[in-house]
Amino acid sequence: EVWETSFDWKDCRSNEFVWQKLNYMHNNPCTGKWQLAANPIEYIHSSAKFYLTSVQGIYPVTNFMEMEEVNFNLSKE
Repeated sequence: EVWETSFDWKDCRSNEFVWQKLNYMHNNPCTGKWQLAANPIEYIHSSAKFYLTSVQGIYPVTNFMEMEEVNFNLSKE
C-alpha cells in the first residue's frame, strides 16, 4: 500500500491556513529524515518552485487562490 490509511482531513477556511499547509508540504521533503533536496525549489515533485518563482515545474500547478470560487461541496443540493 502506497498511502497509509488515515483520516487527517483539514478544513481549509482561510488563506493563512492554506499557506501554512503549503509551507509544511514544501519544506517537509527538505527536513528531518527525508533530506530529499537542499531547499523546496530543488525538490522536483514539489509545487514550491511555482509558488516561489511563478515558474511551472514538471507538474502543472494551479494557484489555490484561483480556486477560491470553486464549490467543492459534494452534496446534490
